[in-house]
Amino acid sequence: MQLTITTVDYAPEDLYRQVPIVVDLLREIPGDDRPDYWIGAVRTPISWLVDNRPRAVTHLVVAARWEGTSIGPGARELPIGIAYVVDQSLLDDDRLDLAKCSYVAIGLSSETSRDTSRPRPLRQILAGTIARAFGTGRNP
Repeated sequence: MQLTITTVDYAPEDLYRQVPIVVDLLREIPGDDRPDYWIGAVRTPISWLVDNRPRAVTHLVVAARWEGTSIGPGARELPIGIAYVVDQSLLDDDRLDLAKCSYVAIGLSSETSRDTSRPRPLRQILAGTIARAFGTGRNP
């Protein structure tokens, strides 16, 4: 499945210039607080300045931000949390380890593998221990 991130907010300054970002979703991966994170490979590496050194980001972890929504076929203008994978061993892990990624932004995304319809209306922020790391607005 392919996801296109069309806008970002609360992001590093250099990320705004790099959208849209096309992500090939590789697989869903459960975390300690929810089962529906996704690991994806970006089509074009993202440039990220860390400690004044450029770094190329090749993989992201993304998750739907709002309760009652999910990343999947037909998703349109879906708010997501975006984290860069900073430890490539995460790609082989069975569970999400938040120490192996770095939360960077909120984004709007759409599933772009095929022509799809709009998702259900957005209602509430999804709570969980990821709230602090993914900026979902509230704690459990």
